[in-house]
This record gives sequence, C-alpha cells and structure tokens, in this order.
Amino acid sequence: MNKQELQNSISSCHANGKKVALSFCSHVPQEVLEAAGFYSLRVPYIQDVEDAASEILVSNVCPIVKNVCDICEDPSFSEADFILAETSCDGKKKMYELLSDQDRLYFYQVGQGADRDYVRPLIKSEVKYLIREIKRRFDIDVTDDKIREAAKLVNSERESIKNLMAIQKSVPAAAWGGEIFKALETHRALPSIEDRIAANNAFREKLLSKESPIKKSARRILITGCPMSSVYSKIVEAVENNGGVIVAFENCEALKPAIRHFDTDNEDIYEAFADCYQNTACAIMSPNTIRFNLIEELVNDYQVDGVLDVTLHACHPYTVEKDKVMRLCHEKLGIPYMTIETDAGNSNTGQLETRIAAFIEML
Repeated sequence: MNKQELQNSISSCHANGKKVALSFCSHVPQEVLEAAGFYSLRVPYIQDVEDAASEILVSNVCPIVKNVCDICEDPSFSEADFILAETSCDGKKKMYELLSDQDRLYFYQVGQGADRDYVRPLIKSEVKYLIREIKRRFDIDVTDDKIREAAKLVNSERESIKNLMAIQKSVPAAAWGGEIFKALETHRALPSIEDRIAANNAFREKLLSKESPIKKSARRILITGCPMSSVYSKIVEAVENNGGVIVAFENCEALKPAIRHFDTDNEDIYEAFADCYQNTACAIMSPNTIRFNLIEELVNDYQVDGVLDVTLHACHPYTVEKDKVMRLCHEKLGIPYMTIETDAGNSNTGQLETRIAAFIEML
C-alpha cells in the first residue's frame, strides 16, 4: 500500500459516513473495531510517507517502527479517527509515546506468554477496556451480538486468506507466490471487510482457472520471519527469478494471523477473544511454540524444499529467534534453511539475489 492509496481509503470511508481505525499489528482485535462500525485498516507498511522518524527516533531502529512513526506523524493521515497503539515489540510501544498527537492514540496492551494463565485475563480485560474507550470517545455501543456478527466476517476473511494460499499445495504450485502476496497487499487496502473477502475469493478462482506457469522443477520455498511488506519485492524476485517458487508465507501479512479462529458459539464472548488471540505465532511470545508448530505444519502441507527466514535490521525478537528456527529445520524437519537480514532499502538487492540464488541451486 502506498500513501495515496491510504489517503483514498480514508477519504472513501468518511464519504460513506464511517469512522476510520488504523492498526499496525495482527494482535489488535479486529472483531471489536468491525462491531463498532469502523472501517478498520490494518497497515503493515506504507511507501512514500514523510520522514519524521529521523527527527524522533534513534537511527538503529527496526524499519517497521520507523514507518509506523512516519505514518502517525504524516499530516496526510490526520483525518484517521482512531489509532490503535499496540504494545507488541518494545521499540514500537516506546515509539508511540513520542508521537506528537496523542489524542487519536489508544494503547492496547498485548500479552506475551502463549502458555501462561495470566495472558487470558489480560486479553479479556484489554478487550473490555477497548470497548469502554470506544463508547467514551465515540458514543458507540459494542454489544456481544455485534461482536459475534463481526467475528463471523473476520473468520471469513481469515478463511479467504488460507484458501487463497492453499492453492500452492498443488504440484506444481498454482501460481507465483509474489503474485499472491501482492494481491493480499492490494486487498488489505479495501476498507470494507466484505470487499476484502470477495477480492481474495475472486483472485483464487482467477488463478485456478488458468494453467499453472510454474515448472515442476521449481524449488518450493516457505517464507517465514518478520512482516514482509517493506521488503517483499526484492525477496520474492530473488526467489522466483532463480528457480524457486514461494508456496507459503508464514508472515504477519498472510498465514500467521489467518490460522486463528474466533468461536462465535462460545457463550462467554471474552473467553472467545482469549482463545483466538492467545493463538498468535508471534516472536514476542515466549516460548513461541505456536510458531514452530505452524512452520512444521506448513513444511509438511506445502511439500516445502527449503525455508527462507527473513529478519529486519534491529527486529530483536525475530533476529534472536532465528537460531531456534534453524535448529527446528535442520534437527527435526531435516530441511535446508537460510536466514537473511535486511532493511527497507535496495542497497543490498544484488547481494540478496546472489545468496538466495545459491541457496535455491543447492536444494
């Protein structure tokens, strides 16, 4: 998504009489925002925003933290009504405290223990705080019934993402992975969840209606690691221009949040939130067994030949965790593994292509 696309989405929402909520992380409960009647836009990365981070933050900060800072400070997005400041990684949550406009922010506390009992009460209490804050700021009542209806839509969006990616299970894969990732990026900019679901489903049918362009000899690659939106182009091109095809993206923009499911039949709506959002395969979780189980499942289901772990400069959770991912791949799964560390710039594109091409040739 670029700056103009986000501006257009915000303007379109307001023209339709809707308020706009911006969030930057899949830990934020979309069911609440949908139930409140917001157009909820989850923004992993925006191109072409004004540089504010260099005046606010130290230089050695993750490019995603810098970009979120730039988005929140860019006057072009001042009409966004509500900004969810989730406390996922340490760099991002402290960055939010430095932003000039605190009035639109709401700090959503994220639990970081996937197997700890205290996380469930935290998720439930944070959802209740969020609902009360929406009532206080916007005089909007978010009821259990509204949440259940919204959750059905959010579940359907998750299913549409999984179903689109699942076409890559075929041999050869049904499409280029970069084509699927780009489509998901484009569809995420649509303000209506119904439109996003329809777009994912239609694109899946479009790809299935065509003959696969992939050679049977193409090496099947699983991408895991940090959010990919800032770097996907150079990574995807390096893989798919050198004998590989990406069959699955485990990252935040694709399968990681899509594996969750909200139980709309649970009588306790807050228990349903805890069940859903504690099941997040994010590197801030310690221990992060959910991510390792997901990687193992994807390797088997998608018949993966090699795992490519993408980390961003100064993203400490994923950078440190890559050692455990490597051991998972080598010692348990018996599959080749490669890690690369990069940033949002293009200065290392040639070096990345050389390394990735050599990895694929080795498979």
